[in-house]
Amino acid sequence: MPYFTQLHDNLDKYSNQHFALTTVFEEFANFVKDCIQAPSIANHSITAVLHLNHGFFTTAFAGRVVSFVFTSSLKNEESTCLVGNVKCYIKKDFPEAKQIEFGGFTFDEEGRTNIKIPNSEDTIRITNDIGTLLMALHFIHESLLK
Repeated sequence: MPYFTQLHDNLDKYSNQHFALTTVFEEFANFVKDCIQAPSIANHSITAVLHLNHGFFTTAFAGRVVSFVFTSSLKNEESTCLVGNVKCYIKKDFPEAKQIEFGGFTFDEEGRTNIKIPNSEDTIRITNDIGTLLMALHFIHESLLK
């Protein structure tokens, strides 16, 4: 049963990759919350609440609640590696309660995202101070268009 062995090995590898990606996302979420609360950095009108046991965190600003929701998936059908996916949703309460997706990004185990740094060929990393905060503030700002 070579297929069973291969499938088992792949799922074991994916489990380890998912754990690594989850760790990167949780570090991202914790850093965003810490920055938002830091007196030297914070715009005290932004708040963050972590729900990491459910794979997301929320920010609130200017009457908008933005959810950053984490999942992982294969890059494509031929891929042997998982990537982290973060989808951003804005909460709307009227005329009915719903979450509207308005953006997102992918990242690898090193925190490299698919979002380019403005005026550069490099991509933002969510595992360093500036990139981490930049990603969160970018999507909080984008929510103001919704």
